[in-house]
Amino acid sequence: MPKRAAKPKLGRLEKLDPTDYWQTQADFQQWLTEAETLDLLGEAAGLSIAHPENDPLPELGYALLTEADTGALVLVAAHRSGAELSDLGQLLAWAAAENAATVLWVAPDFSAPAALTFDWLNQSSEVMFLGLTVELWRIGKTAMAANFIPTCGAVDDSEVDPEAENVEDDSPSEPEPEPLTPLQQQNLEFWSGLCDRMDRQGSLVKPGSPTPEATMGFAIARAGFRLNTILDRDHGSLYTELLLSGIDAQPHFHLLAEEREAIANEMGLPLIWDGTGDQACMVACTLAEVNLDDRDRWPDYQAWFCDCLERFYEAFFDRIKHLDANGYQPLPKRAAMTDTLVLPARPRG
Repeated sequence: MPKRAAKPKLGRLEKLDPTDYWQTQADFQQWLTEAETLDLLGEAAGLSIAHPENDPLPELGYALLTEADTGALVLVAAHRSGAELSDLGQLLAWAAAENAATVLWVAPDFSAPAALTFDWLNQSSEVMFLGLTVELWRIGKTAMAANFIPTCGAVDDSEVDPEAENVEDDSPSEPEPEPLTPLQQQNLEFWSGLCDRMDRQGSLVKPGSPTPEATMGFAIARAGFRLNTILDRDHGSLYTELLLSGIDAQPHFHLLAEEREAIANEMGLPLIWDGTGDQACMVACTLAEVNLDDRDRWPDYQAWFCDCLERFYEAFFDRIKHLDANGYQPLPKRAAMTDTLVLPARPRG
């Protein structure tokens, strides 16, 4: 009987707050103009957006791109927090200055007045206005995924049944979230204490919302980089790590590794450098002999996390900002077997 193919392992899906992941407006804007993001954005908007030859300047507040099929100008602007009506003035000024044919406005959410005005602009103008909500998800402990949802403006509602709008919605309401397990509750309480401590200390690292998971993430410098704090109960350890993800993870990792001695001296911590993953590399430090069931030790563990996060942030923030994956020159691959010297076998006996 043939062996069944192994099913892929399913990961836990967790929705993240975009403002926790993108630390600044410039980070969010820069991420929007990366090739993979533009492909995803184009699919959601129904456009084929050409990749820019040169990276747009995120400090402009917008990126001016072109539609691949027509060459028409596409203005893409990001708003890291919720989009409000008061933000539309600047957006329209940019669109007018560039004579854009399409305006894509991306934000975690849109206020009702902003969405209504965007609808009106699209209906009463030759310019296409489309507002897209961005969602950010984490799959398991490391993999990240983003999703764009057309929300206002040129939203395609042609498939909506007009009669359906008058039908009472009898669909079941969204189920109540399952109660936390004792372990998840312990994680939530531990991370809440860590966030409170960071707030009191005025940490350089901005804490997000505490999580019931064993890993809590923090934004640093730009997309594709993440600081994580990890509770490893299986090995009685704590980890603070810098996680590098995406197609440039390997080049970025090796560029940072060229300065590993200087970084170690600055941080004053023993570091683990792991570049074995294709699209996920990490630099970490660890604290062993940890007992998370002893709550009296929690302040010590939280203080260790605070100290490590600060050191990682200070050592890596500027370096990450100035990384350019194109500057990485990988070592030549080993010579093929045909170029190697093969010695004859020794005769038996």
